[in-house]
Amino acid sequence: MTSRTTSLGVAALAGAAVLLLAGCGGTSGDGSQASSGTTSVASSATTSAAGRAEGGATAAPGDAEPGGPAPTRADGGSPAPTAAEPPASPVATSQPAADSYWDPCTLPESDITAAGLNAATKERIPDPNHPAWKMCRWQAADQTYSVVIAASDRTIEDLLEPGTYQDLRRTEFYRRQVVQYRSVQDTHKLGCYIGTPATFGSIVFTVRNTRIQTDVGDPCADANHLGAALFRSLPA
Repeated sequence: MTSRTTSLGVAALAGAAVLLLAGCGGTSGDGSQASSGTTSVASSATTSAAGRAEGGATAAPGDAEPGGPAPTRADGGSPAPTAAEPPASPVATSQPAADSYWDPCTLPESDITAAGLNAATKERIPDPNHPAWKMCRWQAADQTYSVVIAASDRTIEDLLEPGTYQDLRRTEFYRRQVVQYRSVQDTHKLGCYIGTPATFGSIVFTVRNTRIQTDVGDPCADANHLGAALFRSLPA
């Protein structure tokens, strides 16, 4: 969402396509660049465990398409403890209202087309475990990648659960905090995540390489292109 050092940079979209971050992967490093409405960057790479990515709806980005913002542990985590007896009175738990999240499927078709996506491929992705979350998928106009944009109550700290991600990059774009990372399970580097905070939690772009030759192209470069084109259309 092989190791080489990359440089990061951001510029506003004003007559030219720009990238939020330049490249993906690589060893950890720190750099900064600041100007009006552009970037200050601190880069780092983290160690391994598991991640979640786009595919049908939820799988690791290494070999399946990402469909939600939540990476998962490789070992599936520990099973929930079983209570000896049910409580006498069930405790009511509040679920976020569906209208409390921004809906990515409402992005204007003109913005989607300008970002290089095929607006006709828009597909809403339900998550039965989190029915209030909003997720929408598009295919690239040239059919080289797909993207899922998800709005959920997960914070950036939730997304970056220790041991689940790698190739972490941090920057700012139009005064928004931005993180870029991959799942540790993404051994073929087919997926890339770009996340940014929102008032309800976070918005995450999950890009998957769908090229016939999967060793061609860089999903993080595709994710940066989308971010540069669409971030100004995102809610606060």
